[in-house]
Amino acid sequence: MYSMTGKILRADLSAGQLTEEPLAGADRFVGGRGLGAWYGWNELPPGIDGFDEENRLMFMTGPLTGTVAPASGRFEVCGIAPQAYPKPHFTRSSVGGYWGPALKYAGYDGLIAQGKAEGPVYIHVEDGQAEIRDATDLWGLDAFETQRVLMERHGHGTEVMCIGPSGERLSRIAVIQSGLENAAAQGGFGGTMGSKLLKAISVRGSGAISVANPDAFVKECAVVQQVIEERFVPRGGSVIKPGPGAKGCTLACTSRTPMCSLQIERTPEGSVFALHCASGIFMKYEPREVALRVADLANRYGLNHWEMTLGFGGIKDSWFNLCHEAGVLTDEDFGMPFDPYSADFWLEIIRKIAYREGIGDVLAEGVTRAADLLGKGHEYLTHVAHGYQTHWDGHLFGDHVPGVPVWPYWLVSALMWATDSRDPLVHGYGQEITRLGRKMSLEAMKQAAKRVYGSEDAVAPESEYQWKAWPSIWHQNRLAIKDSLLVCDQLFPLIYHASREDGYADVEAESRLYSLATGNEMDWVELDDAGSRIYNLERAIMVREGRNRGIDEEATAYFHKPDPRGHTVEKDMFRAMFTEFYELRGWDPETGWPKRSTLEEADLPEVADSLGV
Repeated sequence: MYSMTGKILRADLSAGQLTEEPLAGADRFVGGRGLGAWYGWNELPPGIDGFDEENRLMFMTGPLTGTVAPASGRFEVCGIAPQAYPKPHFTRSSVGGYWGPALKYAGYDGLIAQGKAEGPVYIHVEDGQAEIRDATDLWGLDAFETQRVLMERHGHGTEVMCIGPSGERLSRIAVIQSGLENAAAQGGFGGTMGSKLLKAISVRGSGAISVANPDAFVKECAVVQQVIEERFVPRGGSVIKPGPGAKGCTLACTSRTPMCSLQIERTPEGSVFALHCASGIFMKYEPREVALRVADLANRYGLNHWEMTLGFGGIKDSWFNLCHEAGVLTDEDFGMPFDPYSADFWLEIIRKIAYREGIGDVLAEGVTRAADLLGKGHEYLTHVAHGYQTHWDGHLFGDHVPGVPVWPYWLVSALMWATDSRDPLVHGYGQEITRLGRKMSLEAMKQAAKRVYGSEDAVAPESEYQWKAWPSIWHQNRLAIKDSLLVCDQLFPLIYHASREDGYADVEAESRLYSLATGNEMDWVELDDAGSRIYNLERAIMVREGRNRGIDEEATAYFHKPDPRGHTVEKDMFRAMFTEFYELRGWDPETGWPKRSTLEEADLPEVADSLGV
């Protein structure tokens, strides 16, 4: 197989055994997220908890992982997510850094961990060899200490995925950490890893990845990279290569927005801290060094920064802050002075959450479950749906944050939120329109939209509820492919180009990179069809877990709240959007289930048989 090794590694921790298996499903499901869904469909029984021994913790790379494709180098973690609400369900988390490429260089496209070890263990993989080792000496160490020990033990080039104290204590907001700031953050998979007594997976690989057409592939990478730079680097700005976010990162995020940049901070004493994405929100606290320490502790303990900053504190409208202002949460609840605007408070509360001490035992369950357990504060939750807090849905940040989707574009975000299993990565539609709308004319944007979506109305502000269902589906399909190849969702798909008269960038880039890397020729329509297949398979897993239209529509309550400009959904119009969405998807508009004809057209007849549709 070109660009893939054709093998996965399975770790049965209950039996203490490691076995190699041929990779299954790459022909239909591409890689990464698609493979995770396929193995999840075949191996995960419905109704289990994220901490159940039957749960699978799946680490899956894609055909572009470890190549020189621009903004690649990522991998996907999949399984039953402890963070999911009101009950755990199957979902995924995308990870950057260097661990994914290292796994492929070591000879494997993926690793599946199942069962539960008798005591703390870690897995070490090196050039086609793997073993389960005792991790008693690692248990209790934080995420950075664990990585340092394993890097020293196994040598230069060792990459580590590991958990900190929060994962060991089965927090539902625990991450799996790699490097300074890369993590499988959403989903609580760090708690899943802790439930299996699996402290870490260290990987060291010296192999190579063969692509089908190397000369043409390298040339195509250069072409795509040029488009990326033209779109995102300010005139006169500089490009940093490689970027710090992942092995395949070719554009430093600092060229676009400080919030999503990876910054390395060094204190006068020489301590080094990293800030990326949501962790930058901690910088609102003063003094600066204490704020850095707060972000650093969250990384060391292995806690989800997005859940911490948007749910518990860090922004004005977080759950903590709103509850504090309303007098809902008090010093008595916390057993300490409750001041969510204080960095000193945060240093202590993060420790309590990581070690499940006092109120920390409740907060370690995540924001939404914490409100349930405390029996108060529900009216101030930042929860949108499925156990996940607000994420680029147009309702929290105001115009001061670049790229926040505005009305009516966040209607696409709303549909994607409602029908997904977690917070969807909605950067590609509303965020792109809002951010690039400052640099290009609406007319140019309409031309590009007509070419991509089929109608100028997809971006026309006056269209409101019209032409929102199809862009939702288009981006769901494309994001499934992005998570399967894998490439960065902040850069792909390449829809708009502010410097071109027709406003169009290059949505065919991923299909050309995939075709040249694998030798499996697919145009962008065929690749999008593969994305639709992946999304329909994920929907089938949801249906098996009890998902239906009624559950989808529970997200309506959140989007009925006014956004910062006062816009809100009209419930009947929003319900009509759901119907249009289901019909375009080929799902039954009454139940929200995929129809047999849809599954058969997606080459999933066995899934239709199993669901009985």
